[in-house]
Amino acid sequence: MEKKLGAKLVKGYLSGTATPKEQRVVEEWYAFNRLEEPAIDSPEDFIRIKSEMWAAIDTQSRPQVRIFEKRKWLPYAAAILLFVGILGIYEWQQSPQEYEVANYAGAEIKAGHEGATLLLSDGTEIDLAAANVGEITTKQGVAISKNAQGVLVYSANDTEPQVNKAISNTIVTKNGEMYQVVLPDGSKAWLNAASSLTFNSDLATSATRTVKLQGEGYFEVSKNSRPFIVATASQHVRVLGTHFNINAYAESKGLVKTTLIEGKVNVVSSSGERIIKPGEQAVNRLGQINVHEQDTEEILAWKNGFFKIDGNLHDIMLSIGRWYNMDVQFTADAPKSLNLWGYISRSNDLVTTLRQIERTNKVKFKIKERTLIVTN
Repeated sequence: MEKKLGAKLVKGYLSGTATPKEQRVVEEWYAFNRLEEPAIDSPEDFIRIKSEMWAAIDTQSRPQVRIFEKRKWLPYAAAILLFVGILGIYEWQQSPQEYEVANYAGAEIKAGHEGATLLLSDGTEIDLAAANVGEITTKQGVAISKNAQGVLVYSANDTEPQVNKAISNTIVTKNGEMYQVVLPDGSKAWLNAASSLTFNSDLATSATRTVKLQGEGYFEVSKNSRPFIVATASQHVRVLGTHFNINAYAESKGLVKTTLIEGKVNVVSSSGERIIKPGEQAVNRLGQINVHEQDTEEILAWKNGFFKIDGNLHDIMLSIGRWYNMDVQFTADAPKSLNLWGYISRSNDLVTTLRQIERTNKVKFKIKERTLIVTN
């Protein structure tokens, strides 16, 4: 293994493809050989000497090898042993390190940010975080632009001919991203991390304003006589003009939560429908809808830049994992059902957030690269 890694490092160094760490390993070995005899004039010499060194080691056990023949390799042996030692340090530095939160010494894991990707049915794909302010593109008579606040805005473009065939738009947020969009009909939508929203470019003129949601989204629907429908995998919400939040993440296994902030909505599933009032939440579990009162401040905390923690540890950690783009794993003794309450800013780095939760003295965290381990 050391021979293969050594050759790979030297080859990368000579070709100019080595990383800064790899360059340092080769240069430290080279510097040693410039100070100790025998001097080596080029990195190419290392490959030759290293090959000869391993050959000599392989023959050391043979009786015909004389003492002075082995001695002449001692300076080379010292150089090789040092190089192997440096390789060991290099491999240790490169291997994933596991840290407890209390003494975390890895790279800063920053909070999520404004960002999303726009996918159009004609194959166009646009990174919205990297897109410049102003008009991005025009499709089927609809101009798509990004305003100074970073919000994606759809509006009619009178200079472009209207086309009967609508084009599908999908806005996708990855883990660690959230985004706001003004839809073609003037409605506003905010997408939480790991979510997607799909709608047609003719949303402003179609008989029914229908959008499809995966993940979590908050909607402020413009008032209109044409119904606005948010469809998820197991239900659809029908409104005319209102403010509401829908949580429909795939890991919830069919559980969809619809929380009404203002107005009136009708939640329809395969087993029936329920109308809910402001301050109520409809919980759809495999088609069965139950309604209860809900703290709307908690539901909208993500949109307003906070984690309002009021629930079990399992759900809280999934939300935190999505925002910081971390894979969350629970040990067998992790207190998944532990109920917690509090406020934490979503602008904190991950370690600061976890330390605040650890103050409960009921849960501990470990970090290993992009994996967050939850334990008792």
